[in-house]
Amino acid sequence: MNRLDSLRSLPITGRGVGLAAAAVALATAGWSWGYPELVAFGTAAGTACVAAVSVIAAKPRLEVDRGLAPDRVSVGDSATVALEVRNTGRWRSVNARAVDVYGGPTHAARRVAVPLSRLRPGRTANASYPIPTERRGIVDVGPLGIGKRDLLGLAATAGSFGPASRLWVHPRLWTLARTPDGLARSLEGTADKVEQGSLTFHSLREYVVGDELRHVHWRTSARIGQLMVKEHVDTSVPTVAIALDDRPEGWPDPDSFETACEAAYSVLTACFRAEYHAALVTASGSAISGAGRDAYGDQLAELECDATDSLDAFIARLQGGRFGDTLVWITGVEPPTARLAALKRAYPVVVAVHLAPDLDSSATLQGGLPFLRAANGEQFASAWDGGGASL
Repeated sequence: MNRLDSLRSLPITGRGVGLAAAAVALATAGWSWGYPELVAFGTAAGTACVAAVSVIAAKPRLEVDRGLAPDRVSVGDSATVALEVRNTGRWRSVNARAVDVYGGPTHAARRVAVPLSRLRPGRTANASYPIPTERRGIVDVGPLGIGKRDLLGLAATAGSFGPASRLWVHPRLWTLARTPDGLARSLEGTADKVEQGSLTFHSLREYVVGDELRHVHWRTSARIGQLMVKEHVDTSVPTVAIALDDRPEGWPDPDSFETACEAAYSVLTACFRAEYHAALVTASGSAISGAGRDAYGDQLAELECDATDSLDAFIARLQGGRFGDTLVWITGVEPPTARLAALKRAYPVVVAVHLAPDLDSSATLQGGLPFLRAANGEQFASAWDGGGASL
């Protein structure tokens, strides 16, 4: 660390530096020229600087508890941050400026003042504020920043207290009345209920309280030293795979990608409501299947339109993966109908969705595939529910 960095790390403000320099000059001049008054002024100024630094140097002792409810919302909803700040010091009151900051890659940083006026030892101050959610993404909240300044403004310092929290802003949700059925459909139009013989092994996961011990995979548990449970999938229930094209060339209008995330989240939610299995597959390589609804929402909140894989590579991965029996292809350009029709060997039902701001809402059959066009999320929901036999 050089001398300039050392000076910058000191809690002295520009006013304090100027007064300290004046104190040295006055004391030196008075001593050299024999003026005791100048020495007295210089001594007083230096004493004020030392006193200011000594007051600021004492870091406050605070405990900060942060609550964020809920920690997952959809676009347009709001979350509330609740702060509880306690002065754990024995002697000093805290009279400081506290600021909480929240923001993220897709959300501009914002500062919220938290009053801490004369917080006495052992006392607690509470504050709360809402976080608006204008768009999808991740919002990091905190930690609480506290700054101190003496009465004359000669010294100042700042520090961070308490933990930080994260808010997941899921895409806007549109309620869909229809859910595409795959192979397993009953005469009543709903999926047949699970038969014991239709359960097949899917994956291993960590044991949680309530799991049946007969599903524990003892050999793997003994090898890694942690209980692992076999997770099964009911093959009689349709599995809907959403293929979201997150390549930049797939979205000439970047804002339409937000509509795509809304469409994917709405279809996933409809699948959960119908108790169907669901999978989310992107061109960037991520694939989620058999997880809870929040896992899909979190993935969509993080998703950026920056995939580097080619269209051929994405289709080949879908062909080889066979993520379900129904495929919903979502893109911002004219879907490759012939290529999607070839995917029907792996997915008996393929639905193509084209989203762009200049499109009229429609649901038709094109090249033997259900084909939806819409300009925004609301029109997509209308076209989806009005698709009739197309879906």
